[in-house]
Order: sequence, then structure tokens, then C-alpha cells
Amino acid sequence: MVTKRMNDKPEIYASALFLPVALILAACQPGAVPQSLAATPQWIAYTYLDGENVYAPQRLAQPPTRGSFTETEFERTPEGTRLRAVLRDGTLYVYLDIDQIWTSDPSWDVRQMLVADLDDDGQDEAAFVVWKPLTLEPSVFHDVFRFESPFVEGSARNHLFLYGWRDGEWRATWCSSPIADPIHMMAAGDVDGDGANELVLLEVSYDDDPDEAARHVAVWRWNGWGFTLQWRSNPGRFCDLMLQDLTGDEVPEILVQDGC
Repeated sequence: MVTKRMNDKPEIYASALFLPVALILAACQPGAVPQSLAATPQWIAYTYLDGENVYAPQRLAQPPTRGSFTETEFERTPEGTRLRAVLRDGTLYVYLDIDQIWTSDPSWDVRQMLVADLDDDGQDEAAFVVWKPLTLEPSVFHDVFRFESPFVEGSARNHLFLYGWRDGEWRATWCSSPIADPIHMMAAGDVDGDGANELVLLEVSYDDDPDEAARHVAVWRWNGWGFTLQWRSNPGRFCDLMLQDLTGDEVPEILVQDGC
């Protein structure tokens, strides 16, 4: 068993609350030695117990079966109507029955979408990864925190947005500020078997091509107002991610392709 301790856990918050944390995260460099199991891409599985205990990754004999990331249907709304979300060419569309009720902003590049209850409110949300131009707010960056922005106005920054059907309308339930370690790919599931979903990510750097291999696998958990990092893998070259129960205990393992 590999034990990975994270006593000072970074957090992702919405709006201005995330900004000082983002600076702290950006300044931290992982101290682990790079570790890859294969010279060519190979599917491996992590068994996650909690933020301090993760079994060393095991190679998979056969590649897993992948589901769709482009279209998903919610449970029917309290009004009895059919709600679904469709991701097409970087734009997210939401339909109520046959009517299109929402489209993501034209300036957004939506990379991935999934439906899960990530904020522990008992209702599913659409979680989606967005690249969008940064708009600076001087009063937040300087007047409040007394530091200049680490990012350039108009540069593409990575965000995680949660939207859902609430009080008879489609609306945002939580939106992050620019994320310090951009999301390459995500999955959601109860990987520790405690009854609540975790957010599992492949993370890259702003210095990387976002379409190239990710550097880390990470597990994040909702803390009531944002997400807290529970565990982060040693560096690797990861290019795929999914969650599947391989052992029959109804708790999914974290499957990634390494050596990409």
C-alpha cells in the first residue's frame, strides 16, 4: 500500500475566495519523483481508500469500456419534464423536453460534461470544464488582497462550473474562479465508499498544451463551499480516466491510462 499524506489540503472556492488559494497552489511544486509504470500507454487502476491511503496502481489486462461524455439525461424534473444536456463542438446545450432552454456563452470552450451530485445536496448537477477568457477585477485583486493578478487579461483560463434545475429554472449552482491546476479530464463517483461522490481529475499545467498528457491524478471532495484536495498521485503522463468497480464491492476503482 502506498500512503500519501496531505496535511495542508488546497481548496477550490467560488468567485474571489479562490484567488489567494490559487496563488498558493501555483507556487507549490510537487516533490515526488516522477513514476510511470509503462513506456507505452497502459491502463492502470488505483484503489482509493481515503486521502491518506491509496493502493499502488495495478496494470489492467484488458482496456475498460468507455461511456459517453457528450450527451446525458437528468432524472425528470419535479414538474415531470425531461431534462437533458448535450455537448457539441465546445458548446453546451440544455433541453427541456424538445425546447432548448440554455446555451453556454459563445466565448466559452466547454471541454467535458458529466451529471452527478457533487455538492451533497441530494440533486444532480451538470458539471462542466470550461476554458474562457480571463476578465480581471482590480477591486478584488488589488484593493482587497493587495496583490496584482498572476494572470493576463484575456488569457484562456480553466474553470469548473456546476449548473442544475433549481426552483423551476436552469441556473448556476457553483462556479469556480480560475483553477490553479487545469482540468484535463474528470469523473465523479463514490471512490471511497462513504456514500458521497468525489471529483476525480486528471490535472495539467498552464505551461502545457491542454490537449497533451496530464501530469497528475487527483481526488477532490466538496467541503460545503468549494472542493478540497484529498489526494494527488505521483507525476506521470496520463491521457484517459474512468471509474469502474473491478472487485465487486460496489466501490469503483480509478482507472487511468499512463505512459501517454
